[in-house]
Amino acid sequence: MNGSKHAGIAALVLLLTTLATAAEERPHVTAEQVATAVAELDALAAKQNAVPGFAVAVVFQDKAIYAKGFGVRDVNGKAPVNADTVFQLASVSKPIGATVVAAFVGDGKITWDSRLNELDSTFVMFDSWVTHEVTIRDMYAHRSGLPDHAGDLLEDLGFTRAEILRRLRYQHPDSSFRSHYAYTNFGLTAAAVAAAKAYGMEWETASEEKLYKP
Repeated sequence: MNGSKHAGIAALVLLLTTLATAAEERPHVTAEQVATAVAELDALAAKQNAVPGFAVAVVFQDKAIYAKGFGVRDVNGKAPVNADTVFQLASVSKPIGATVVAAFVGDGKITWDSRLNELDSTFVMFDSWVTHEVTIRDMYAHRSGLPDHAGDLLEDLGFTRAEILRRLRYQHPDSSFRSHYAYTNFGLTAAAVAAAKAYGMEWETASEEKLYKP
């Protein structure tokens, strides 16, 4: 991406963020001022060429005042990006998942030290003792003994989330329980799914109820 173009859109996003924050602190920052800044987004976005497509949203005073997609969803495709295009969140999903689990903890039915197998009887690790001892806290601290990025390759091959979680039982420990840090995605997923099951919910329903609903 061209450095000056990149800097331009970054500066505008920073300006919009500043204006939105200032609006909460200083009432004289008006919606019209924010709208004037937002009006520049289309022209700036049109100059970007480092990725096939992207989307931009601006929220001001708890309302989405701008949401638009640019470019295409795939470098070889023609389907356009729009305001509803779903993007891979990558590890942004971790704080989102942790927020939902924290809401459950706040309700008092589970704790960070709740054992996964007690919340979800189908959850099994390679070691039977670890199966009955590993907690939500262990998974979010990446200290369960699962190998680094355990299960990720299965996702790349197209396996479902449920099947990948089932197959964690075949993952030979990379270290002894609680003795070593090893980054995992599906360890956290297992904890989040177990927390939702404690409330009789699928993860999608739980996250909708606890986070995404207004």
